[in-house]
Amino acid sequence: MIRITSIVVAIFILATLLFESCNPKLSLTKEERLKNHISVLASDSLMGREAGTDAEIMARDYIVSEFENIGLKPFFNGSFTQQFPFKDGADFSESYVKLAGESFTSGEDFLPLSNSKNAEVLGQVLNVGFGIMSQEPPHNDYPNHGVLAGKIFLLEMSVPGGNENYEKYGESADLDKRIELASRFGAQAVFLVNNDSSFTDPRKMISNLKGRTSIPVITIKKRLYDAILANPDSSVSINVSVKKMDKIGYNVAGFIDNQAEKTIIIGAHYDHLGMGGETSLFIGRDIHNGADDNASGVAGVIEMAYHLKDKKMNHNFLFVGFSAEEKGLYGSNYFVEQLADSLKKSALCYLNFDMIGRLDSVNPVLTLIGTGTAAEWDSLLTFYKNSAMEIKKSPSGVGGSDHMPFYLDSIPVLFFFSGIHSDYHRPSDDEQLINYQGMIHILSFTEALVDTLNSFETLNWKATQGGKESGRRMKDGPSLGIMPDYSEQGGVLVNMVSDGKPGQKAGLKVKDLIVEIDNQEVKDIYDYMDILKKCKKGETYSLKVKRDGELLTLSVTF
Repeated sequence: MIRITSIVVAIFILATLLFESCNPKLSLTKEERLKNHISVLASDSLMGREAGTDAEIMARDYIVSEFENIGLKPFFNGSFTQQFPFKDGADFSESYVKLAGESFTSGEDFLPLSNSKNAEVLGQVLNVGFGIMSQEPPHNDYPNHGVLAGKIFLLEMSVPGGNENYEKYGESADLDKRIELASRFGAQAVFLVNNDSSFTDPRKMISNLKGRTSIPVITIKKRLYDAILANPDSSVSINVSVKKMDKIGYNVAGFIDNQAEKTIIIGAHYDHLGMGGETSLFIGRDIHNGADDNASGVAGVIEMAYHLKDKKMNHNFLFVGFSAEEKGLYGSNYFVEQLADSLKKSALCYLNFDMIGRLDSVNPVLTLIGTGTAAEWDSLLTFYKNSAMEIKKSPSGVGGSDHMPFYLDSIPVLFFFSGIHSDYHRPSDDEQLINYQGMIHILSFTEALVDTLNSFETLNWKATQGGKESGRRMKDGPSLGIMPDYSEQGGVLVNMVSDGKPGQKAGLKVKDLIVEIDNQEVKDIYDYMDILKKCKKGETYSLKVKRDGELLTLSVTF
């Protein structure tokens, strides 16, 4: 009954706003337009816009209606929408944790990571602090790492000094790397706990491209954490069973064709967390409206389309709403993989809006991530001299938002971000907390940036420093024409095969696990991209895959 009522309310809101947007007598200010968009997308009736649900489709249809009203052209062969498959680790029901004769409930007391290894484990819990080994700043949670084997490591998700120190620890702070380090030191499994009120999920800041962990990894809540502290010498029995489910998501895209050689792509993800789940920082289930994350970004994209529709410009413009970003960048990965080579080559840059709605009114700082991804960004950005807000630059092209697939395909990116706050990934991220004047400052800055880009015929992509990706340039190497699924270990799982591409011609099929290319082992997505970079178009290479338990050797010609 609640679900039906929510849908009826949403339809009423959509109909009202459609009427208003089609009424030529109604002249809205920029703030009123932004508020209209966020009020709909972040309303309870959209139930948190979780990818793969009816609520996602309602949000999708709202964006489509706005693109139509503005007069954008459908981008996908006459359609505004692009369907894509993804896997969602929704079923944890068979997982359990038992301690001192007590059983704990999956979803309430603990939750396995969706990319956790499935396994049964029995062992004692050992508190390893933050699980960090860092030379700068100096910190070592493993001074006696030689005697840790066989334990279940209890690991704080935050970093020494709290969330404000996260960037100081660089790669040492990345949770995936800390889990990998724990595994190397002999951990049978890892319990993740967050006891730091200042801490927020760092995957937005670093990377979501992750394979299945080599050991079981579980986030734990207060009741289980208290039981562990009360029974320090007791063994814990764990069973992690994560069953991924096939789902469908939708990207939305509209185009302004100025008959130009270059195209500027502006995008934002419109999905959020629904009722909560693995990446929620809230205990329990409640609607996560995601007003800042990322109804604000979607509103920004729509407003930029409104601003640019009838403006004479030297570039084309493509406006995109991605889904399943919160599930692991599935929508943007699929979009970039499917993007025609001609448009990839003509893409001047990608501008990403993710959380632009909470600019601090006392200390207004807009963070631009990706300023190292084009040789021209630093000098180009000197145009901005305004006391309305400070611009903080971060060079890396890597990060858990939709700019990353574009960066990995050698397209310069900028990620616009107004900052983390205490409502991040919680039900309290609501519309009434949005700083609309702050959003207007950010969009005015973006408009000025686009005006500046109007005189640029090209931007020279650069690899940024930090990890394996620093030497990766996808355009320098060919593509198999697949959509990888990052949830597997020991290879790259094929989640989609594009017709007419080298992978399809070689005989690749969905659910094949690529384990070797050109006699080089493929352990993860990074190996996969590094090997492809060295391959040459027109040449033939061996390709080994696991299919239905058998190891097959294929021949692929790029």
